[in-house]
Amino acid sequence: MITIYVVEDDDAIRELIAATLLTAEYAVKEFDSGAALFAYNDFAKADLYLLDIMLPNMDGYKILEKLKKSTDAPIIFLTAKGTEMDKATGLHLGADDYITKPFSVLELLARVKAMMRRCQKESPAKKLNFEKMKIDADSKIVVALGKSVKLTYKEFELLIYLAQNRGRVLSREQILSAVWGFDFDDVTTRTVDIHIKTLRQKIGDSAGKPLFIETVRGYGYKFVDNLADEDEDED
Repeated sequence: MITIYVVEDDDAIRELIAATLLTAEYAVKEFDSGAALFAYNDFAKADLYLLDIMLPNMDGYKILEKLKKSTDAPIIFLTAKGTEMDKATGLHLGADDYITKPFSVLELLARVKAMMRRCQKESPAKKLNFEKMKIDADSKIVVALGKSVKLTYKEFELLIYLAQNRGRVLSREQILSAVWGFDFDDVTTRTVDIHIKTLRQKIGDSAGKPLFIETVRGYGYKFVDNLADEDEDED
């Protein structure tokens, strides 16, 4: 059974989230603070974390940073802090998704189910060698411009999807559906842009003169690095 940890200091919201997840047959553990989470011996054993940002003493950003040292499980922020800067901060720190309050329970379940489908789906057992980048889908190791790059789960999924479709222009909607696994709207498609921005920063790319990810204005993105060994492009 998939286990989800919920960190939320508002009792009513936390209980609503827990009840919603239980109806979908997830196992749920509730915490009202970061301190309570980290006091729990199995704090790093969840399959997914739902974190509020505005928490007493230790905010969601700090909890995320501390969790990333012990687990690779995906993390979704549930928060009233809904500006683009707030989202960019959370995603840059390694959050895998960001749901703004108030949200519907149907949206919450859709996002959780989509995240777990992505996590349970194995990446193709394939190594991609490009001129300036190497990607090992099995070990999730990325070397860009000769340097090892540490990516979040969602950043890696985004990169490998783009790389496996090298030279093909992918719309934001296609990327969102393939990498996040849910339908799109104006808000969620901006999630793609935010992840592209943080991914570019980590791999040493440039929006002005891209080495890896090219922006196709008004449509989406394209991976542009050339294969070092054309044999790697065969299925």
